[in-house]
Amino acid sequence: MAWLAIAIAALGGMLYGYDIGIIAGALVFMKSALSLSGSEMSLIVAAVLGGGSLATLIGGPIADAIGRKATLLISGVVFAIGVIVTAMAAGYVGALGGRLIQGIGVGLVTIVVPLYLVEVMPPAIRGRSVTLFQLFLTFGILAGYLVGYFFNGTGDWRAMFITALVPAVAFVLLGLVLPKSPRWLIKKGRPDEARAALARTHSAEETESTFNELAAQTDDDGVSARWSLLLAPGYRRAFFLALGIGLLNQLTGINTLLQFNTVILDQSGLSGGATAVLGSVTVGLTNFVVTIIGLVLIDRVGRRPLLVLGTAGATVALAFMALIHLFTVPSLFQGYATLAGLIGFVIFFAIGPGIVVWLAISEVLPLAIRAKGMAVALFANSLMSAILAAVFMDIVSVAGYAGAFGLLAVAVFIYMLVAIFPLPETKGRKLEEIETHFLGEAHG
Repeated sequence: MAWLAIAIAALGGMLYGYDIGIIAGALVFMKSALSLSGSEMSLIVAAVLGGGSLATLIGGPIADAIGRKATLLISGVVFAIGVIVTAMAAGYVGALGGRLIQGIGVGLVTIVVPLYLVEVMPPAIRGRSVTLFQLFLTFGILAGYLVGYFFNGTGDWRAMFITALVPAVAFVLLGLVLPKSPRWLIKKGRPDEARAALARTHSAEETESTFNELAAQTDDDGVSARWSLLLAPGYRRAFFLALGIGLLNQLTGINTLLQFNTVILDQSGLSGGATAVLGSVTVGLTNFVVTIIGLVLIDRVGRRPLLVLGTAGATVALAFMALIHLFTVPSLFQGYATLAGLIGFVIFFAIGPGIVVWLAISEVLPLAIRAKGMAVALFANSLMSAILAAVFMDIVSVAGYAGAFGLLAVAVFIYMLVAIFPLPETKGRKLEEIETHFLGEAHG
């Protein structure tokens, strides 16, 4: 069961990443086939992120009401429907609607997969299992770039999208045989089922000790379902930390840079579609390989050191690209220097924010607010991603790439300060221990 849960993390991440990667290759052909304007293309890119932001806001309450497993299954079905609608689109409205539905599916995936895994997996492998979501997200991005490159000759953008049905169907089928979250079962007053669910992913000793700790927890105020609990003493400290991480992770510009990197490289001097596309594939491959390294380190080095290292390096890479664009003009030198900067940025993002974000958000939130806190944090994450994608080229038109990269560098520097100061280390600690760290403010 633990391996099946890990497979779900992999497939869920792949769905999200593929959605990011495939649009880069498909959009060029969608533009001519569907007679799209520039603003319509921007909205189609942002539609998945906008739909995702809506889904993350409602995903937490849904996961609390019907369970983590049921929400997981729904997310896969919704994503598959969105893929079919997009691939069958006859015009802008159909494509936009399909992308919005895909976004809702992806948004549910981003909240329920980490939420499910963090509540089901033993502490010793929790970090690696949750970060597999991020690893296969990067694999999905790379796969999207490669599929776009493969279909570049035919321009069959509908086939590009249809290929996403394979991981979507596998995601749903695997989800059917997974155990329910033992922590959700305890919240619903079903202790026997919770013990049985724990036994499917934990050793006998871990099952008993974890079950006893869960059974001993009580919600004295009976307010676990109230949104206002997010701002209650003790809880609010963890909530604002998760919210800040969610916002700052998108203010690194990662999704925007990954979706526009072909355009950025082309306008920096790597003109000619093939060179720019191959540059994008290089960035995607780097993202995937370095995430594997982060996966190995996450439960050995810890969350906090990797996040500090990653944000520091990403700040330097963004500042480097800003200086390159400030002092040089578009040319082969600027193009390759920008490619080097993007690769450096992706290396440090993958080893830090990319590998840590889902784990940090899900681990720091106490059980009573975990689902709703994750919903708000990931809603903010998705909304910030959509807004940044929608305005990035406008920022470039006003301040140039130098100004755009400079602003992102400042945001990542602030992220580094958050990692250094308020974020606790959670490596190898049970969720109940982490919860005590934050609730001590209210009860200590």
